[in-house]
Amino acid sequence: MRARELGALVTLGVLGALLGRGALGIPEVLGALGVLGVLWVLLALEVPGALRALLGLGALGVLEVLGVLGELGVLGALGVLGALLALLPPPAPAETFSAMLSVRGALGAERRLLRRLRSYLREENARLRRLRRFYEKVQVLHQDPEASVDNPLLAFSLIKRLHSDWLNIIYSDEATGNAQALHAGLREVEQELPGAEDLDGAARALMRLQDVYALSVKGLANGVFQRSGTDHPPLYSPGRRVSLSADDCFHVGKVAYDTGDYYHSITWLEEAVSLFRLSYGSWNPEDRSSLEDALDHLAFSYFMAGNVSHALSLSREFLHYDPSNQRVTKNVAKYEKLLEMGTGVSARPLRRPNSTRLQSRDAYEELCQHPRGQVGLAGGAMVTPQPLCPPAPYALLCPLSSQLAPERLLHLGCSYETNSSPYLLLQPAKKEMVRIRPYVALYHDFISDAEAETIKGLAGPWLQRSVVASGEKQQKAEYRISQSAWLKDTADPVVRALDRRIAAITGLDLRPPYAEYLQVVNYGLGGHYEPHFDHATSRKSPLYRMKSGNRIATVMIYLSAVEAGGSTAFIYANFSVPVVKNAALFWWNLRKNGNGDGDTLHAGCPVLAGDKWVANKWIHEHGQEFRRPCGADPGD
Repeated sequence: MRARELGALVTLGVLGALLGRGALGIPEVLGALGVLGVLWVLLALEVPGALRALLGLGALGVLEVLGVLGELGVLGALGVLGALLALLPPPAPAETFSAMLSVRGALGAERRLLRRLRSYLREENARLRRLRRFYEKVQVLHQDPEASVDNPLLAFSLIKRLHSDWLNIIYSDEATGNAQALHAGLREVEQELPGAEDLDGAARALMRLQDVYALSVKGLANGVFQRSGTDHPPLYSPGRRVSLSADDCFHVGKVAYDTGDYYHSITWLEEAVSLFRLSYGSWNPEDRSSLEDALDHLAFSYFMAGNVSHALSLSREFLHYDPSNQRVTKNVAKYEKLLEMGTGVSARPLRRPNSTRLQSRDAYEELCQHPRGQVGLAGGAMVTPQPLCPPAPYALLCPLSSQLAPERLLHLGCSYETNSSPYLLLQPAKKEMVRIRPYVALYHDFISDAEAETIKGLAGPWLQRSVVASGEKQQKAEYRISQSAWLKDTADPVVRALDRRIAAITGLDLRPPYAEYLQVVNYGLGGHYEPHFDHATSRKSPLYRMKSGNRIATVMIYLSAVEAGGSTAFIYANFSVPVVKNAALFWWNLRKNGNGDGDTLHAGCPVLAGDKWVANKWIHEHGQEFRRPCGADPGD
């Protein structure tokens, strides 16, 4: 039980006892509950002012407080409610794996643990040096033939050592104190430590990166982001290569194993077994698994995949290290019997699970693997843009279009746009047409570095796990890994200026309720958002609660750069746009007739490396009737 909860219970208990003994009347007790209840509510909400208020009460004399309490009986009901609210569990800490801001925050906790460990090692080294001196002193006495216990002094020292010195050495208060200090350091950061859900989420992130970018598990374990079975250069080359341990690989495989995903469990457990074999006999204090654990789980994974022969081989290897294990012995007998009967001789081909039932998975993954381009519809091959050499200013302004074949540039290009807005006269927008159908435009240098940092700083404290619409409700989903927060235009002048800028380039009305608040998103480890529409595809969608129609347009602002991955892929339109720092991507979600544009099905590809931040502004159709009128063609 936390100190806050215990304090609330103690307070209620003391007041109840005083009331029972007649020391306080009912009005005074109810008044006390009123004051304390308000304070406990503030503390439950973690309002810093609550502590000051509590200290202020402490400055009053006891009699004065009781006198005031008698006049505060009207707060009794609120006090009871406040005390009960204080007993409710506090909000769950932010998920570490679902936002890189939280992952970076975890570095602070580990730094404090490192400082504690450094102090522990320093104290323990000093203690061990003193132990060594004791050992050497006693060892010399045992090796010296002239050091006879006939000498009463040596006899006394022997008896004293065996009576107390050795006990002090073995049951060392100093060693206990050093360990307690280390434990205290852990307790200090305990509330900040990732939980089991975070560890499992991080493991699933590695499997997601493995799948979407077709990465080799052996390469990942060696710190290389290389596609399986290809000679292509690595998708990402970190400045410092970090390898995974056998225990790391085992945990990733175990997460897959626990969910019945033997496709992934086999690849990761194979790597774990291979690494454990190389280091067998050595022990790492941080490891929680062993070669036997990896062999056991891998054997059953192969059995479930239909490869009984390999399951038998691995189980026999397990018994070589642990011959007394009765469960594995029974498994071996079972596997041998199956093979004798001719069952399970041929393994079934393993198929990767599609937990989110994504129909366009292959196209989505191809587009993620090839940012800045498109995937050929015939055979899924990549269409390589022909080289184009525009003048330098054009190339700098049009980095995406300049990589397309000349015939594709007939209707695409770059321009300085004012959109007939006085706001853009002195500093026109740098517009690059990415596609005509669907209409997608990229506005370069839409936001400054300082503005981007301000928006991230405003949103950071309010980030919560992103949700998706599920019928009339919203819920967390594995196919969207990020944290998000909403900023009103009153949050800061930067947000207000951004709204004016968006209104200027789009020509749309952003006044409430015609547009939603600015949504700021920070993607997590392997953070992604699988293919989806921004507009509602059902009248039951929560979007219609605004009473302003469907989402007519999206403006997505890239607040940061990433080192690899994270591009925005338009699945049916067959192209992807890489992350361009400080740029804004704009597209129409609805056609002019008000129907949803199916070609806007898009996805946020998993972030392979880096910290991806975006800000979304969704504009609704009501209020835009004369700003984007219907076309002459009803089908448009």
